[in-house]
Amino acid sequence: MVMTKEAVFKNLRRKDVVLLNVLSDDDFLKLHIKGSQNLPLFQNRGFFGAEVEKKFGKDKFFITYGADVTCAAGPNAAKALKARGMNAQEYLGGLKEWQEAGLPLEGIQVKQVAHAR
Repeated sequence: MVMTKEAVFKNLRRKDVVLLNVLSDDDFLKLHIKGSQNLPLFQNRGFFGAEVEKKFGKDKFFITYGADVTCAAGPNAAKALKARGMNAQEYLGGLKEWQEAGLPLEGIQVKQVAHAR
């Protein structure tokens, strides 16, 4: 199941949910969904899954996202977590859809984004 932006927004309030930006650290610093955590998707997906488990535990509900609908990082991250027996879904619309909807963002480019509107 692919999550909608409305479902992601609603789930952000839950303490057992981790919204996971799987883009690079640099991209995360520039702009990300407010309240999301960052762990870039590694080439080795098994290692990625192990790192997520080590950092957040296995008993959370993970929502993964990347740049936009054409970015395979979010879906691939969700698959890697599911392969480890974790509960994960991707937010396919990603950062682009979230930003276009005017939903809360964080990062060093937030003021630039707000000014561009």
